[in-house]
Amino acid sequence: MDRLLTQQDLAKRWQVSVRAIEKWRAEGILQPAKGIPAIRFTPEYIAELEGVELAKTSPLQVKRLEREIEDLRRENEELKGIIAKVLAETSKVINL
Repeated sequence: MDRLLTQQDLAKRWQVSVRAIEKWRAEGILQPAKGIPAIRFTPEYIAELEGVELAKTSPLQVKRLEREIEDLRRENEELKGIIAKVLAETSKVINL
């Protein structure tokens, strides 16, 4: 089995900061290997990510955008609820 990669390994490999790797992991874009007490990535997983040019449609970008869309959907639903409450209270005042 190939050696598992650390966040530092990835940062060096991709020529980004370790902070960028940590951010992508926190956003769910990068998934560390499961069942390992330390944060490590399998070479197969990284090779799969690197199989596509890191461009606007790269797997990393797609995952980030999917998470952003989900966050916006939740925010939209919350705002719809607030608007509904405001309209309900406004209609009470108008009907006085």
